[in-house]
Amino acid sequence: MTDKLPEVPPAYQPPTTVPLAPWEPPLVETGPPQTKRGLATLVITLGLLLCLGAVVLAIRLWPQSKNETSPAAVTATAPVPEATVPEATAPEVAATGLPELPALPASAEQDLEDATDGTSTAIRFTNTTSATISVSWLNYDHNRTWYADLAPGQSYDQQTYTGHVWVITRTGGTALALYVATAAPAQATIRQ
Repeated sequence: MTDKLPEVPPAYQPPTTVPLAPWEPPLVETGPPQTKRGLATLVITLGLLLCLGAVVLAIRLWPQSKNETSPAAVTATAPVPEATVPEATAPEVAATGLPELPALPASAEQDLEDATDGTSTAIRFTNTTSATISVSWLNYDHNRTWYADLAPGQSYDQQTYTGHVWVITRTGGTALALYVATAAPAQATIRQ
């Protein structure tokens, strides 16, 4: 007799997609345990990209040469010691080829305002007087900021910005002349 045994159903297993209670999320089969490694990698990658972007931006905004500074940093520039200012001779002044910057009267100091457009330029100050003179920048607060003293016959090259006002004074602080920086480098010859 070949009697077949009846099939026995497998042990009861609750469905994996039906929630146990209406407020619970549905159950799903899970594979290997999930890690947060992918999210951490994404956050680290984004952080590195932001840092790299900040470095590139800083390099693009940094002045391109040692002599180039921001207008706000000009007041912090250290004065040039007198020993480093080269002696000027008549042929050197003539050989510079720089256009002569017109001297404005000393009385214009109270009326002139610094009107820079941020374009870097330079002025060569040359003292042709018989006395020592001082070169000062008329800063944004309309105050003189000393940069150099020039003995008779000395010259001094000053990096500046278009529209900056420079005041030339005698030893006691009396103004002799004023010069306004132009877009092209220029020669400011201080005369009696």
